[in-house]
Amino acid sequence: MKTSHTFIDRLLHWTLALGITFILLTVFLRLNWMEKNHVASLLTDGLSNIDVEITREQAIKIAKQIRKPMFDWHLIMGYIVTGIFILRIIYTSVKKNLYDPKTTTEKFQLWVYRGFYILLGFTLISGLLIKFGPDFIHDLAEEIHKLTLFYMIPFLIVHFTGIILAEFGSKKGIVSKMISGE
Repeated sequence: MKTSHTFIDRLLHWTLALGITFILLTVFLRLNWMEKNHVASLLTDGLSNIDVEITREQAIKIAKQIRKPMFDWHLIMGYIVTGIFILRIIYTSVKKNLYDPKTTTEKFQLWVYRGFYILLGFTLISGLLIKFGPDFIHDLAEEIHKLTLFYMIPFLIVHFTGIILAEFGSKKGIVSKMISGE
């Protein structure tokens, strides 16, 4: 595969990477420090220290309100990533030389990226269905949305391993080329 990276290649790559990273951060926070039961426990414990008692249900309701701005940013970034994803698909469809792998490694890279974009598409579509789809599909879309998250970790491992192997192998300078375009 050709390794020159135009400004548009780099812009789409880095905005998509930063957007996905931001979304993953909101997911990580939501599942850990900002998990509703954890925040509810902090609220009930903290309030009981000053002799204020609330029910578990009240604490969870407050915890959800505390987390809401983070979730709003998750949604906003989801819309942005969806737009970038659509632009990326259009751009790569027009840019024919991306689909001309010669070596086994290049063919493997192509299939890894195709798989990534297919799964990212499922993630984005299921997220949009959760927000805008009919009620009868909400639970299924939510389950798909959660499950598609699990492709990201293996992809990132393969992606960074490939970058390291390329940088120290036959494509020295690939990282700087992806940053500067030179």
